[in-house]
Amino acid sequence: MKHRITQLKLIWYYYKIFQTDVQSPLAVIFEFVNQLDKNKMKTIYRRFQKTKTGKRVLKKKEHFLDIVDKGKFKPGTFGAALQAWHKEDKVVDVFSMYYPPKKITPLSQFLRYSVMYHDMIHFFNEYDTSPYGEIGVLSFHLAQEWRDSYASILYSSAIMAFVNSFIPAKYPPVALWKNIIFNPFVVFIITVIEGYRRGKRAPWLMAVDFESYLDVDLQQLKKDLYLEKPPGFWKRMAPMWAIVKEQYIDYAKRDKRHTGTTNRTQI
Repeated sequence: MKHRITQLKLIWYYYKIFQTDVQSPLAVIFEFVNQLDKNKMKTIYRRFQKTKTGKRVLKKKEHFLDIVDKGKFKPGTFGAALQAWHKEDKVVDVFSMYYPPKKITPLSQFLRYSVMYHDMIHFFNEYDTSPYGEIGVLSFHLAQEWRDSYASILYSSAIMAFVNSFIPAKYPPVALWKNIIFNPFVVFIITVIEGYRRGKRAPWLMAVDFESYLDVDLQQLKKDLYLEKPPGFWKRMAPMWAIVKEQYIDYAKRDKRHTGTTNRTQI
């Protein structure tokens, strides 16, 4: 019961934050994870330990993305593409930012790898780090690993999308026939379904030995992961979200509750 009460409190808190900030603070997300996923993370850790990738990662003293940043790869390979993406998008190691380990341990390696797993979902699906992109990422993630924290974020997002469907001031005017397809709640539902299906179709990315694929052709790797095609609906809606975001920023700035946070470090 206490777990569910905490979940409801955090759902409401996240909803309120998102009503006044275009993007949520990372501290809120980590609050979700810390309070809701403790037991689940233990289960995932034990599962990861049993995989070949897990056995290798937990013994290493160097993080995968550090290896990528230092490497030299041929154009067109997974390593070259990931290296460029990691630098250009300025994706940071949020685990080390919030929980800098005093020393490298199997647990700290697992936690860093689990954060990187989130990044890999972004990378292979081409989801950006906007709130709309994160909806696709979390849906994909839940298909592979159910986490109450991520589910809570989607619950909050669903409430917000439904409420915002009745606040046209936040969204650009469109033709009447487009009102249904561009309705925030409809877009949210379709994006969740699309992301979830992609997560079900792909292998558990946490257990993929990405280091062994660094010199492999990127398109071949995507094919092996059943992710050769990007999420079609999300790609069609993303340009609309860019327009929506600009209006939402103006809306948030006019809101007296707005805290001034319209950007955040990427995750």
